[in-house]
Amino acid sequence: MKNNIVVIPFNLPWEWSTDYTNQTAFVLSKKNIVICYMAHEANSIKESLKKGKLPSLIRKISQNIYIFEPIYVIPFRRFNMITKLNSFLNILLLKLLILLLKIRIKTNKKIVWIFDPDLYHVCQALGKSFYVVYDCVDYFAAAHPKRKRELLRKEKLLLARVDLIVAISKVLQRHLSKMTTKKVHLVPQGFRIKDFEKIAPSYRNIKRGKPIIGFAGGVNSRIDYNFLLKLVKRNPNWDFVVWGPLLEKEKFDKYTQKKFEELLITPNVITGKVEKREQIPGILTQFDVAMIPYDSSQDFNKYCYPMKIFEFFYLGKPVVSTYIEELQRFPDYVKISDSVYQWEKIINDYLSKPWPINYQKGQRKLAEQNSWERKIGTIAEFVF
Repeated sequence: MKNNIVVIPFNLPWEWSTDYTNQTAFVLSKKNIVICYMAHEANSIKESLKKGKLPSLIRKISQNIYIFEPIYVIPFRRFNMITKLNSFLNILLLKLLILLLKIRIKTNKKIVWIFDPDLYHVCQALGKSFYVVYDCVDYFAAAHPKRKRELLRKEKLLLARVDLIVAISKVLQRHLSKMTTKKVHLVPQGFRIKDFEKIAPSYRNIKRGKPIIGFAGGVNSRIDYNFLLKLVKRNPNWDFVVWGPLLEKEKFDKYTQKKFEELLITPNVITGKVEKREQIPGILTQFDVAMIPYDSSQDFNKYCYPMKIFEFFYLGKPVVSTYIEELQRFPDYVKISDSVYQWEKIINDYLSKPWPINYQKGQRKLAEQNSWERKIGTIAEFVF
């Protein structure tokens, strides 16, 4: 798969802890021209100036990657008609950029690589001359309960339009197969293996003489802080690490906010975040047990497939998690329960004996099979 123009409508900011959009762009850009359409970061000229920057519209950040930041030229976008008109103008400019690139560079296909059904309008507006790949990485409708029906409707429209459907988990594959008669291909998940192949010395030693039970990732409303707080308070002989950036704090309700703040001041809790992604392995290597304490009452969590699982696997860490259906695929390496008491038993069992070498080798193999290069390479075989 090379010499194509690939448009990726971004549903996340460029700088975000969950970076499947960025990683996809990086891998594809090795052999293709990639345009990142930053739908999430659209601003008016006035909003851009308030942030102290001039609107750029198009930026080239590497030899083959262009960032396209939509600009709301017409004010009063609270009105639906104005929003549609602004979107039309930006898509028109995007088409012009694609045309200029095609004139300058000999390319093969024009491809839209879409993750979020909420951005269906982008591939619809670009037209039928584009080959559309739906790369399903999450059950987005579950993340927005109030908009669930609307998002499922958009997903059905997207499924009817796309040329190729891929899913990173059996749960998502099953979900999509109920909505379309088209084949849904199961593909690797995507893991930043290069950051882990050469582990830099840890920039911070977090060991304090106790076993470390650690989580690394976005610190947000997906975590069950009440569950975690109970576990932490009942086990003062263990240190619990919650490592990552605080995201979308505005989504915390008062109860969650209270439990979160209480967790932060508990003596056996260590928090922090890395300055660079390459520093993450240095923190994870210090974990004795890795944990995923997601709130399993949220459907979005139940049906997710945490990207961090292969980070833990690559480093050979035993994992304990709340209920996430997809993780049941790995019964040797991940123990699942929604009970604090069961977690205590699982962690005690993990700590009571060395983690088997053959398990560590099995985990490493799974992580290698789920690299970003493997994922994009698998999808490329379907495209051509």
